[in-house]
This record gives sequence, C-alpha cells and structure tokens, in this order.
Amino acid sequence: MTGDSGFIDLRLNRQEQQNQESFWPSFTDIMTVVVMIFMIAMVVLLLRNMELDRQLRATMEAERSAMELARSTGQEKDSLAVKLITAENELSMLRIKLMQLEEQRQQQRNTIGLQIGEISDLQAAKELLTLRNEQLAAEKYSLNQRLERSEASSETLRQELAAVRLDLDGARAQLSGLVSDLNQLQDLQQNTLQQLADLRQRYGDQSQELQAAKGLQRRSGQQLNTLRGEYNELKVKYDELVRPARTPEGRYLVEVRYSKRDGKFRIEYSTADQPVFRRISRDKLDSALAALKAAKPEGLYIKIIFPDSSGLTFNEAWSFTSDLHSRYDYYSQDKPGQEAPATGE
Repeated sequence: MTGDSGFIDLRLNRQEQQNQESFWPSFTDIMTVVVMIFMIAMVVLLLRNMELDRQLRATMEAERSAMELARSTGQEKDSLAVKLITAENELSMLRIKLMQLEEQRQQQRNTIGLQIGEISDLQAAKELLTLRNEQLAAEKYSLNQRLERSEASSETLRQELAAVRLDLDGARAQLSGLVSDLNQLQDLQQNTLQQLADLRQRYGDQSQELQAAKGLQRRSGQQLNTLRGEYNELKVKYDELVRPARTPEGRYLVEVRYSKRDGKFRIEYSTADQPVFRRISRDKLDSALAALKAAKPEGLYIKIIFPDSSGLTFNEAWSFTSDLHSRYDYYSQDKPGQEAPATGE
C-alpha cells in the first residue's frame, strides 16, 4: 500500500501502527487545539490584563488629576470666597457711597430748586427794574419837555411876578385896613362871647328852675291822685251810709269780671239766665246792660269781680265800678221821692 507520498509502507504491524498513528495525530490535534485555545485565552487574558492595567493606570491618573483638580479647586474656592467677601465689602462700601451720592444729589436738587426760585425772583426783579427804568426814562423825557417849557415860560413868569409884586403892595395897604377892621371885629366878638356866656348862665339857672317846677308838678300830681283816691273812698263810705244796703234779693243778678292782660282790658259777662261767663267788649256790655235795665223792672244788681292778679290799678278798678253802678245798678240810681244826700257845709 502506498502512502500519500507515493512510497510503499514497509513497516511491520502496519495496522497497529496505523491505529497508533491515527490516534496520536488526533490527540496532538486536540492538544494543539487545547494549547492554542489556552494560548489564545492567555493572550486574551494578557491583552485583557494589559487593557485593565491601562484602564487602571488611566483611572489612577484620572483620580490623581481629579485630586489635583479638587485641590486646585478648593484653593480656588477659598480664593473665590476671599474674593467674594472682599467683593461684598466693596459692594457695601459702594452702596454706602451710592447712598451718600444720592443724598448729595438730593441736596444738589434742593439747592438747584432754590437757585431756580432765586433766579426766577431775580428775573422778575430784573423785569420790574427794566420796566421801572423804562418808566423813569419816560418820566425823564417828560421832565425834560416840561423843563424846556418852564424855561420858555420863565420870562413870562418873571413879568407876571413883577405885576404880582405891584398888586401885593396894594394888597398890603388893603391888609392894613383889614387888620384894623379885624381888631374891631375881635373886640365885638369878645363882647358877644361875654353876652353869650351870660345867656348860658341864665339858661342854666332857668333849666334848674324848670326841673324844680317839674318835680313840684309831679309831686302835686301824686298828691292830687292821693286826694282823689281818698275822695273816692270817702264817697263809697258815704254812699254806704246814705243809701240802702245792696243785696241781690229781689234784683236781677248781672256779674261782670274785669281784668287786664298785656296792657289790654278784658271783660267777661254773665247773667242769671246765662250763668256762663263769656267775653264781651265794653260797647256791647253797655248795650246789653241798658237793654236789661229797660227789660227788668225789679232793677239790676251789678256784681263786679276782680280776679287775683287782675293787673288793674285802683283808679282803673274804681272808675269801671263807679261807671257801671252809676248807670245800671239799682242801688246807685236816684229813686223818686229820695233826696240826694247833702254835701254842703
């Protein structure tokens, strides 16, 4: 049997050898594969270790760099903190400076406002002065014109002055005569004033006498009123003595209430037929009493009532009572066959 190379295999136990030969290559191949796998694994592991070592080195380098960066960053942080504090202090100082500048600006504004006001006042004063200057210029021009006219008329005035002096001399002569007349008039005035003083003295004396006469007249009037009152009282007493006693029995009763309110007289009237008082005027009262006197043959009994605080004086009350009794009351009428009481001596 020839091999693949074309030679004849002359070895003994060629079959066993073939079997052995066929086993070892397979084992060798397997081992080779295993070794190759192991080597590849080793290479891979080596490469992996190299990669890990490289990564570890890179990581350590990065960590070192990070530590350096952190250290430098901490230093920068501390530096920045110091710079921040410094900046804050500078900012506070700048704020204070800004506040100071703001106050100075406000003061400057106030000062500028005051200066503007003063400038306005000065401007107004300037305008007033300008206006006054123009007025003075106009007055100056007018005065110059008047001065020119005065100078032109001064000669005429001199001539008139000479004429006036002549007239003055004549007036002085007349004045001398007038002074003499004035002295005479003054003497006459003194005499007149003396007479006036005498008349005033006499007028004062007469005024005192007149006042005394008026006082005497008032006292005489008071005495006269007193005497009249006494006479009326005596007349009442006399009438009570010489006339029969007054009684409403057998007579027609008429009641009259008389008073005075606020300066006005008030009359209220009632009769036996109409006992309720009703207000009435004096004229109607006279008419009613006259009618009753004519209608009542038994005669009238006139009862006069004066309320408390009537406001009447004695003379007013007595005059009203006497008038009504004398005109309408039965007991005050002259009866036939009754003689009037003697009042003689």
